[in-house]
Amino acid sequence: MSARYKPLLLAVCCVFGTVMPTHAASVDPALLNVPQESNRQQFTPLSAVFDESLVNSPRAANIRAQLGISRAAYAQALTLPNPSIFVLNDTAQLAKQVGAIVPIEPPWKLAFRLLLARSQVKQVDFEIQRNLWQLRSTVRRAYLDVVMAIESRQTYEDLRQLSEGLVSIAQKRFAADDVAAFDVNRAELAAFQAEADLLQSEKKLDQTKQRLSVIAGRDYKNSISVQHLPQFQLRAEVNELLPDFSKDLPTLDSLIADALKNRLDLKVVRQTLAVNQAGMRTALGNIVPNTQLSAGSSYSGNPPEGPATRGYFIAVTQELPVFNFQQGELARLKAQNIQIKREFESTKNVVTEEVISAYQQLSAARQRVAYFQEKILPTSEKVARMARRGYEVGQNDITATLAAQQANVQTKASYLEAVRSYQQSLTDLEQAIGHPL
Repeated sequence: MSARYKPLLLAVCCVFGTVMPTHAASVDPALLNVPQESNRQQFTPLSAVFDESLVNSPRAANIRAQLGISRAAYAQALTLPNPSIFVLNDTAQLAKQVGAIVPIEPPWKLAFRLLLARSQVKQVDFEIQRNLWQLRSTVRRAYLDVVMAIESRQTYEDLRQLSEGLVSIAQKRFAADDVAAFDVNRAELAAFQAEADLLQSEKKLDQTKQRLSVIAGRDYKNSISVQHLPQFQLRAEVNELLPDFSKDLPTLDSLIADALKNRLDLKVVRQTLAVNQAGMRTALGNIVPNTQLSAGSSYSGNPPEGPATRGYFIAVTQELPVFNFQQGELARLKAQNIQIKREFESTKNVVTEEVISAYQQLSAARQRVAYFQEKILPTSEKVARMARRGYEVGQNDITATLAAQQANVQTKASYLEAVRSYQQSLTDLEQAIGHPL
């Protein structure tokens, strides 16, 4: 890969939050934070999956391939008009002329084309960075889906174990003539339902793992070990999937300012305007047509007087810009210039709206996760534990115990959904401002 594009890929990697080499074949895995067989961690951090996807994913390779296409603009800009040859054979006058016509292009036309090509390549560079940034969002969401699937499966596993324990308690009480067979049947039904939910969650987990592996560029059988959520008390534990409540969110004004400065969508539109202005300069330079220089040998075998003559000729042809002075192209570019400026203002408006929406959603999600951790989860677990204990000693009936147990599982599922909402809002906000938080 050309050295010219190494700064671009390094810049993209900085957007991803990591630094990577430009050649996947010569990558040192230690630089990518990808665990090795000899030193494999229990899980692969989200940042390492970002790196792996950037290097190995066919989607990233497809995006980077646009670099070579954009470089062709320089070769096109350096293309000059072809010369022509002609042969004239006048049998009436026994005259022959053989020569060449060479277009002479003014140097400013070449300069304007090179400036236009440079603007076009820069625009493609911004588009590549934007597409890689969107790929980061796809990887993050796929990683989160695996985490949520693992935690959901564990929740249903806990419910299955609790249901089996409740069946055992109901059978003991039935054997002691303390409860009717109805309690045993209700407990067994709850255990069967928990088993069915567990099997379904395992299928969902397989699906999300295979999807993440494919997105990261692995074989779908080679799953990625993702980070787990801590058990349901997690306020004090550091985890990149959960909010860090020791730090406040940045102010909304500062995030909007960051978005208007760093958002790649705005950079693409701004560069599109630069390309349009370079096109206008090129059109202005093309108003004056190319001069044509003709030269060659001349032979006349039947002059009015004297013998046959031989010689040479030189001619200069200059087309005059009377009817075509690029007025159509200039009118189009001027109208397009106005439209791009309107698009830029529209994109700024959309970016501001996206930042505000994502910020408010993230703030609400943080509060909801905090409320679950501080109050809802401990209380739900306490109620479920007391209900089970009450049934063991005969203070509760089977209906109340099952309801409390199922409510506790539903509370944990709601907590997982709150964590998912937080991560999705965080992803949306990072996408909106154009850099990681």
